[in-house]
Amino acid sequence: MAMDFENLLKFYARKPIQKAILDLAKDREVAVRYSDGGFGKRPDILQYGSDVFEFARSGASSFHVSEERWSNPLQIVTGMPRKELNALRSGWDCVLDIDSAYVEYSQITTFLLIEALKFYNIKSFGVKFSGRKGFHILIPFEAFPKEVDGKPTSQLFPEGPRKVADFLGNMIFDKLSEKILSEATIEEISKFTGKPLEEITLDGKFNPFAIVDIDTILISSRHLFRSVYSVNEKSGLISVPVDPDKINKFKLGQAKIENVNTDIEFLKKPIEPEARSLLIQAFDAPNKDSKLTRKSTIVVQGKDYFAQPEKKNFEAVVVDNKLVKEEYYPPCVKKALDGIKEDGKKRALFILLNFLKSLNYSPEEIKHKMDEWNKKNGDPVREGYLIAQLNAVNRSASLLPPNCANEGYYKALGICSPDGLCAKIKNPLNYTLIKMRFDAQKNTKKKVVKKKTTRKRATKKKTAKKPKQTSPKQN
Repeated sequence: MAMDFENLLKFYARKPIQKAILDLAKDREVAVRYSDGGFGKRPDILQYGSDVFEFARSGASSFHVSEERWSNPLQIVTGMPRKELNALRSGWDCVLDIDSAYVEYSQITTFLLIEALKFYNIKSFGVKFSGRKGFHILIPFEAFPKEVDGKPTSQLFPEGPRKVADFLGNMIFDKLSEKILSEATIEEISKFTGKPLEEITLDGKFNPFAIVDIDTILISSRHLFRSVYSVNEKSGLISVPVDPDKINKFKLGQAKIENVNTDIEFLKKPIEPEARSLLIQAFDAPNKDSKLTRKSTIVVQGKDYFAQPEKKNFEAVVVDNKLVKEEYYPPCVKKALDGIKEDGKKRALFILLNFLKSLNYSPEEIKHKMDEWNKKNGDPVREGYLIAQLNAVNRSASLLPPNCANEGYYKALGICSPDGLCAKIKNPLNYTLIKMRFDAQKNTKKKVVKKKTTRKRATKKKTAKKPKQTSPKQN
């Protein structure tokens, strides 16, 4: 699509536009695209807002930035070994690229992904129109923990964001299918998209990702995505920020260059790692091909959207927490409750909160236990952080504590002290459930034996033999 150079130059001359592009480009590799289709040199950076206008004046039509963040982007060399890239990479943002030939399907998918992020209590993320028929959701690096499984999160690229994208895709799969099929039959969708039925079905059921995609190709080293407030050369539309709460109301007209306003802030940096649980669960999740069933639903704006993915060995667990004695706790949990003297208190808190929540402890009971635990720590966790984590776990559905094999937790914290039962379980929660079940069965057997013994005694009394009567001797 031919673009009016004068209008584009006026657009990039706007100070709020320059500032938004510059803010996003901080610590990132930048590449500009020219109206003739060519790209500028790589790597490049933006140092000042005025650089945006200068590039535009020299013929640049759009700006593209890396998903990865770098300590010095100008030191990147094409073909650099991964080890050197890891040393240079200071972080990465998780960019979910929602793409479809039909903007309506992209919109539905983006809405459900936003609700999934809200389900995990993630508030600091940005949403923008891609400039054509899709959307980008950006979760900033600051929302993730510094380490996962003992590895710096900055080095978990591209596997980290890929796992998050796959996990969220699995999470919304059923609901996405349901919402699309509520508007058209599978036959109508086939006709509308021009795709044969066998191409849009999976195991005999409608596959929504055959017509809309959460693109993981974007998630690769040095791959770039279109900057906010940057034009799409094919459509002539601008990649504008979208209010996450108004994604369903977005209209393409909002992205026309003459209609663009800068009232919506694209990205807010989180104060704390809001996406910690999401990233950890994404790494702990089953393979993408495994079937995720739904355990319970949450209510968002008065409607049921998601159910917590049901974990193996955690089916329909209903526990009366009054029956859960501490003697049933696994050794690692007992050790954690004794307090953490060195580093790792936040990880221990994550383990304990999810363990107790999974056993149906009330918010008041959990708070009491965590207050007692915090007193035993060498350097207590800040009260504000503790309360924030308590509130977060109370708002969410029950999540399993990390699996035993997750070396970033129990072994790293020095609380892994396995006994004979530990070898048979994969998660600390299973330890408690098995012990409770075994104890219950043992008590049941005792009762049965007691009843049988009582019955035998009663029977003996009733059937006691009478003294043998001897007949008088016959003379």
